[in-house]
Amino acid sequence: MSVFLGSQILAVETPVAQITLYRILSLFSVLILAWQILHKDRKLILVIPSMATRMLLCFLAWWLIALTTGLWAESFKDWLQVSFLMTVGMASIVAVYFWVDTKRQWFRLAQAMWGMMTALVFWGYIEIIANFYLFADMAKLDKYGTFDSQPWTRIPITFFANQNDYATLLLAYITLCMVLYYYSRRYWQRIFLLVMFVLTTFLIFQSGSRMSLICLILFISLNLIRNFKLDLFQGKRLYIMIAFFISMMLIPPIREKVFEVIFLGGPQAGLSGDTKRMNIWRNGLLYLTQTLGLGVGSGNIEYWATIRPFWPTNEITNMHNWWLEILVSNGILSLLLYLWAYIGMLRRLEYIARVKRQAANIQSNVSFTFYSFLIIFILASITSANNMLIEWHWVFFALIISWVKIIDKNEQILDFKNKRRIGI
Repeated sequence: MSVFLGSQILAVETPVAQITLYRILSLFSVLILAWQILHKDRKLILVIPSMATRMLLCFLAWWLIALTTGLWAESFKDWLQVSFLMTVGMASIVAVYFWVDTKRQWFRLAQAMWGMMTALVFWGYIEIIANFYLFADMAKLDKYGTFDSQPWTRIPITFFANQNDYATLLLAYITLCMVLYYYSRRYWQRIFLLVMFVLTTFLIFQSGSRMSLICLILFISLNLIRNFKLDLFQGKRLYIMIAFFISMMLIPPIREKVFEVIFLGGPQAGLSGDTKRMNIWRNGLLYLTQTLGLGVGSGNIEYWATIRPFWPTNEITNMHNWWLEILVSNGILSLLLYLWAYIGMLRRLEYIARVKRQAANIQSNVSFTFYSFLIIFILASITSANNMLIEWHWVFFALIISWVKIIDKNEQILDFKNKRRIGI
């Protein structure tokens, strides 16, 4: 819960990394898991076959490769910091996989995460209504000094380094709103969840994160089409999606923000933000070839970008691209493992949503909601400065993995009971 409300708020600084409640508990879970393994605890079960288990194993293999890159990483301090954060994230995924074993436990976990993120939504509204920012660097956030005189220019940010990171979390929040909506049986709960969904969409718009706004439109489109029982792969779904996007483009503020993503040029006197981002991506691919596809090492992209600039970026060194971050840092094999696991999880969620639609409506709807999130996260992950440093996203992926694991486990138990019943 603490990681969603800002674990660094009560952090203790050390030369290597911040010590937070979330990190202490996450790393301590490794010791508990090791104790359970040594004592052969029967509660620790790897569900095989299961896409959740495959994704877990792929993540662990990626983590081992990332640790190995320390053998050639030029900046050991940066490698150590990122390896520590990745270890904490992987520990959370492993702990949730093994310890969240029933749908009741899983639902409680989802509720706890939703509660913390709800507090962040209200925090964002306090910022844009009262113009009160607790942790933001106002010189950077309000660089034109318009927040006092022009309230509509205020940007929600809460404890994050920038508004793009906050908007990405809000996309995860609307996903949980949908999940809890399907679980809720009382009208007042559903109405409250829908109100929070609407309030969150406004915060995403107000954040000014263009890619997050596109992801929001895509997320709503996917779920509207499905809830109106329109097949995404047959019929007139293409015309409906085109009509929806055209209608959204008729709203001037949305149209302007979306079109800014397409524009990659810049003034003749300098580089635009998008051009600088494209150049840092091109530099990253150049570094990958120079390391023969092995990657520059975890946390070393910015170090390389500082000492080996090629295409001009005006001193911008952050990749702002989760997929290239994995590729350039940890090499081609790591990205292939991640993609295999990611695509496999997408296919499994889509299958559950399609096959279980009639027999288990809640299970189907929740699976499709997570499927929609994984679709938009492909784009949303590009908006954040560094997903490796955004700790909540590891826990959110752990929630998705544990959901699939529980479904696969229950199906295997049901199949076993059916086989015993007919004497196979």
